[in-house]
Amino acid sequence: MRWMNVLAALSGVIALCMLVAAAHALRDTLAPEALERIKLGAFIQLISAAAGLAIVNRTGRLNAIGGAMNLVGAGLFAAVLYTLSLTGSTALVMLAPVGGVTLILGWVVLAFAKPR
Repeated sequence: MRWMNVLAALSGVIALCMLVAAAHALRDTLAPEALERIKLGAFIQLISAAAGLAIVNRTGRLNAIGGAMNLVGAGLFAAVLYTLSLTGSTALVMLAPVGGVTLILGWVVLAFAKPR
């Protein structure tokens, strides 16, 4: 599951960059609610990235499916929050529930996956 390792690590990098940007570079340019949305997206994305790195050590189809759903769902949800905060555009807002539900279902799939 090398692909999941790469995806999880890159997701972690993006999340950390967004947290740092919200704390420093964007602090004086964005409204407080926009900064909070970025922090929420980064927090969810970072947790899913860490989970993805842990899931890489597991075997089995359900682990791969659940891990992929977790990473894709968190990435989509966070991307919508980042876009809304940075551009003010609401064009992608309807994708946030899709990302959130995908993330939740990924955790449900992982609940039924064998650890090894």
